[in-house]
Amino acid sequence: MDQYLIEGIIGPMMVLGAFGNLNVILAVARKKVLRTKGAMLVFVLAISHFICNISELKVLIFRLRFQSLTGRECFLYNVPYSFSVMFQSALFLSMALDLCFCIMLPIKHMLWPKTKYVLIMCIMPTCFALIVFFLNFLFVTDENAPYCAFMLIRTAKKDVLNDSAMDDGVFETISTSVVVCNILTFIITVVSVLVAIRKSQDMRNHRHSQMTRRNSTVEERRKVFRSTFYMMAIYIFSWMMSSICFRILFAYFENEQDIVPYMPFLAIITMPNFCQAFFVTYFRSPRFRKAYREHFHWLTCGCLYKDIFDQPETRAGESGSKPDSATNQQPTLEQPVEKKPKEGGAKKTVRIYEGEVI
Repeated sequence: MDQYLIEGIIGPMMVLGAFGNLNVILAVARKKVLRTKGAMLVFVLAISHFICNISELKVLIFRLRFQSLTGRECFLYNVPYSFSVMFQSALFLSMALDLCFCIMLPIKHMLWPKTKYVLIMCIMPTCFALIVFFLNFLFVTDENAPYCAFMLIRTAKKDVLNDSAMDDGVFETISTSVVVCNILTFIITVVSVLVAIRKSQDMRNHRHSQMTRRNSTVEERRKVFRSTFYMMAIYIFSWMMSSICFRILFAYFENEQDIVPYMPFLAIITMPNFCQAFFVTYFRSPRFRKAYREHFHWLTCGCLYKDIFDQPETRAGESGSKPDSATNQQPTLEQPVEKKPKEGGAKKTVRIYEGEVI
């Protein structure tokens, strides 16, 4: 594929992704109402994707992708990208676990402290990214890299000597762990979907016994579940497929030089993964959509969405849901009650309103 065609495709997508991820970060930072457990994980994901977008743009601006650099030089150029891309790969596994907890343990999931929960869910991705980072730092070679990508900054197989055999082992461990992480994410997501479908069928069978407030809560969880599922689906068909294809190519070809022509296609496959947070939240969440439109209003100096600040906030149950008795006052209903007078007294009718203190 022509170099300029690749840059013409990747460049605009990375700019669009950086703009979208920055909108997600600002929206969650500005709006306290958006800081739910799932939204905070999306917030962390948007930060890692934003770093990936900026790193890709830096590589395109300095035209490093098609230059022949040493492994050490390429590693230094890709430090933020390599850490963030490994972090986001493991973070999707944490998001799959969060989705599983939300379906399997809905009550406990709601009661767990939000801040502590989000920090715990980020421990595993952070440790995974740090381990990969230090392994690359310790074992990266000074040989020329045919392609400036952090997964290819190692010695070619035809040049492997006894003292660099460990590099192959480290690389095999890293690439295999990424694929295993992706497969676990896929399995947990599929199991969560199947359980959610089964629970949804059971709820339809007992829908007449459900209270209004519980229905509203269930509908809210369904919205969150669908949004997270869409993000997982995009991840599975972009980053996961790209990493598996790369692993197959690396096992099939003996020399890294033979993999280079396929790397641009793998980079294009992964692009939707780095741009998805904004689009999924925009189309799936009215609250996120309102926050983004406020940003567009400011960026256009008030030309777009002129009445956006006059629109009421949508409840957590999303638009179209039934009134939530926990957060909204119910309309006052008149219920005339007749009190029987005491014996010997005059008959008197007293009208009492619901909610009135007697």
